[in-house]
Amino acid sequence: MKYIFIFLILLFFSLNLQAKEYKYIERIKDCYTDIFWKIRSEKYWTVLETKHAQETYTTTNDSHLNALEWHLVNTTDKTDILAKRRKDLITISGVFKSKPIERSIKIDKDPWYQPMSFSLSKLAKSRGKAITFWTLNPMDLKPYKMKALNYGKETINVNGKEIKTYKIKVILTGFRSMFWHAFYWYRVDDNALVQYKGADGPPTSPITVINLVEESF
Repeated sequence: MKYIFIFLILLFFSLNLQAKEYKYIERIKDCYTDIFWKIRSEKYWTVLETKHAQETYTTTNDSHLNALEWHLVNTTDKTDILAKRRKDLITISGVFKSKPIERSIKIDKDPWYQPMSFSLSKLAKSRGKAITFWTLNPMDLKPYKMKALNYGKETINVNGKEIKTYKIKVILTGFRSMFWHAFYWYRVDDNALVQYKGADGPPTSPITVINLVEESF
């Protein structure tokens, strides 16, 4: 029993040593909010834990950063849901805005990115030109088919530092592509997200800017 206990302790510390933590600052006009990411790499999957205001979520991803499960908790609007992908179906269960929910969403073979800000680093890493994917809107859980375009390398200023990045543009697919877009910048060295700019809502919404401010490994 003693050796089993020691093994479990060593395993716990080895897993935590692999964790990467990032702090971002979100700015919408004059409102600032902290966002915290904790990324834990395990043998068969990668787990992202996010805290943003009253909202927390945990996403389990496969080796290609495609979402397998997404657990969303929002204490303000009384939400606690779990979404799972099985082949071309996403099932959602739990409580959403105080109401019980059981829903199945039919998608196609394209990947599910939740959140897209994390999974899109795959496109930067692959040096690919474009990819289509699915994502769920946390506000209403509606599925959206998206397209990401790799604009290549760009040097940007983040908190007074010049950083070499890959620039990714995200748009809605089809005719809706003219109504919304956003940009993500991923660091060339390790594909970490360092900046985001876009309207988190209709075209008339104010621009949201997110910058990386701290990180630890």
